[in-house]
Amino acid sequence: MSVAALSRELQNLSFTGDGPAVVFINPENVVAVRAFETSTDIHVAAPQKDGAPSYYPVREAIGEVVKLLTGQ
Repeated sequence: MSVAALSRELQNLSFTGDGPAVVFINPENVVAVRAFETSTDIHVAAPQKDGAPSYYPVREAIGEVVKLLTGQ
């Protein structure tokens, strides 16, 4: 896949934490989303070094995350 094609598929989301930060998520690697009161965790297929699940906490509500990841 070309870089241009991949960049069209990546979704730009606001990473939670100190200061403004952006995380780009490839929807093809998402295996689960989990809603919290003030954030949403996006779990991806690639595990961490220790085998634990990888996830990215983002500021967007779960409804917005699902829309972005599904292209709706």
